Amino acid sequence: MKDNLCVFLDAGHGGLDKNGNYTTAPSKMYEHSRGTFHNGRIFYEGVWNRKLTGRVAAKLDKLGICNILVSHEYVDVSLNYRVDMANWYFRNFRKGIYISNHANASGSGAASGFEVYTSPGVTSSDTIAEFHWNNVKDLLGDRIRMRPDSSDGDHDKEARFYVLTRTVMPAILVEHLFFDNYDDANLLMDDEVVERFAEAQVRTVINYMNL
Repeated sequence: MKDNLCVFLDAGHGGLDKNGNYTTAPSKMYEHSRGTFHNGRIFYEGVWNRKLTGRVAAKLDKLGICNILVSHEYVDVSLNYRVDMANWYFRNFRKGIYISNHANASGSGAASGFEVYTSPGVTSSDTIAEFHWNNVKDLLGDRIRMRPDSSDGDHDKEARFYVLTRTVMPAILVEHLFFDNYDDANLLMDDEVVERFAEAQVRTVINYMNL
């Protein structure tokens, strides 16, 4: 068991500052025509990312599993800063894995579902992504749409996202449903759904530690 593993947690984008200002790009929020979200009908992706990531960190703390938040409480710090922080601790403190948490958006509100990404090619990140896919499917597969790419024999999608290609450790980026889809957004506001997404992430970490 990898007892000395550290989990580098990244809550994507920015959040709400102390004055209630959203510190990230307007594309990371969506105003629905109905419903109640973070600010009336407005859903803030960065706020949701922090809620989930904070819950994962708390669960890991209870289990005594090392974790470091590389994102800020609300500032949308650069991807370069987040990755450099994780890489420094990986090299100088403890080996680990990188998990970047997001919710998705299609722009049209028509798309829905869950995705997990790794960098292109066959890497150790694929193993973590497959663990996570299976854990989410076990805990939420009857409530959400799963969006796989099975063309290369596993379920993760591949992309050259900065946090996946510039980290020196295995890394995954998780897209937890589409916040501009009304039904998905309502699921994301359901505390049990958040809890199950967090639990799936903790189980994924334990699966990897037990390799």
